Amino acid sequence: MRKKNKYLLLLSFIFAYLSITMPLLHARSLMMGMIQFPRTLKKTPSIRIYYCGKIVNSHTHKDMPKVTFEVSKNNHQTTFYLLVTEQIQYQIKTCNHLGWQSNTIDYLRLPPKQPYKFFRLELLPDVLETMNAIKTSKTNELETENKQYHWQVYEEQLPATGKIPDETIVVCYFPELITMNKGGNKLELPPITIKRNIIDQMGSEEKLYEESLKLQIASLDTDTIHVPTKQEIKQDQQRTLIINHLT
Repeated sequence: MRKKNKYLLLLSFIFAYLSITMPLLHARSLMMGMIQFPRTLKKTPSIRIYYCGKIVNSHTHKDMPKVTFEVSKNNHQTTFYLLVTEQIQYQIKTCNHLGWQSNTIDYLRLPPKQPYKFFRLELLPDVLETMNAIKTSKTNELETENKQYHWQVYEEQLPATGKIPDETIVVCYFPELITMNKGGNKLELPPITIKRNIIDQMGSEEKLYEESLKLQIASLDTDTIHVPTKQEIKQDQQRTLIINHLT
């Protein structure tokens, strides 16, 4: 009887521990992102963004030429993938032993020969902060919580199949018009910068809006395989708070 009671006590302790730690292991937070347009534009085009099977809620600013958005991340996540291309497609999962296709999407992919830019973002400590940390560690006064971080940007290539890695931020826009450099911090991704000569490359500002609208219309097909990010709007007398739900 005593052994049984000890066994039950041990099980109850394990379940209690897991109930406390599991939410922490999967805790998620929001990461801010921004697409910066040149100040010479009279109007900022809207842009479709996808992430983790969801349509990302983005805000096209009227007072500033930029588009801002939010994506969720694991609190210990230090890597993001970002793809800029005009459109994406999906690959249906096939059953090789039966020779027929299912209705399940296997993965997202890039259309053949379509231009793109693909980046890997790594969260790294600033060099100066790292050097200071080494110095202070010798005096046992290291304060790691005060470290400054930035996102290092590496441009890479997708595999020959065009398969897009899971948890990639997909920005449906013209890849030849964007640049991306290191920056940001623990709360913000480095900005996606639209080149200053965007009007020259597109021919005119009117042409830019027309082509941007075409991308929005083309994304309607891809919208069907993504779910909208749920939002909750809370309002009081002083402000309006828009909450993006992480799940």
